[in-house]
Amino acid sequence: MARLREEAAAKSGSDPWVVVLDLDPEDMIATTKSESPEVCAILLSKLPTSKAAALLGLMPGKNARRTAYAMSKTGHVRPDAIKRIGSGLAQQYCGASLPAFADTAESRIGAILNSSPASTRDQVLEGLLSEDPTFGESVRKAIFTFADIPARLALPDVPKVLRDIDQADLVRALASATAAGGDLAAAASFILDNMSTRMAENLREEMGEAGKI
Repeated sequence: MARLREEAAAKSGSDPWVVVLDLDPEDMIATTKSESPEVCAILLSKLPTSKAAALLGLMPGKNARRTAYAMSKTGHVRPDAIKRIGSGLAQQYCGASLPAFADTAESRIGAILNSSPASTRDQVLEGLLSEDPTFGESVRKAIFTFADIPARLALPDVPKVLRDIDQADLVRALASATAAGGDLAAAASFILDNMSTRMAENLREEMGEAGKI
């Protein structure tokens, strides 16, 4: 059960209440016995109505009345305080260590490198691969740049993607990539080779008229 809650915590990202609210009402009784009426009132307020009613029915009458009254004092509790309460409950009663970030480290650094200059991206990735090959490969998979298009974009999806791109932007991108050569030129050719012949001819004509990008 603890392992399942750990997995639920990881999937929930930074929201501790996802793990807490997954408990059965019977498992929440320990919370109502140990925590203040105000904390119990916040817990009840976060629960779906049917689950809150089930929990309230399991509580001793005195505790139930105190918790119900405490709900009148929860209207002005700040969202950050509610999150801290949820985090404390998750760690205390669910045995779950909540991740600090919703995304994995690979996804976060990959997103940063996607927006970094190619020279920076290559240097950092080379360093990661040297330092920790497994982590470096995971980061490489999280990166998606123009040069990755042939390996990552399925042939039938090329026309679908192009429909969402302004033609002037597409012309500039293809012209610039073609002039750069190497992997960028290969990606441009991949795009041009997997669209209608007429559209490819029109784009090549516009690329020739665009001059140096």
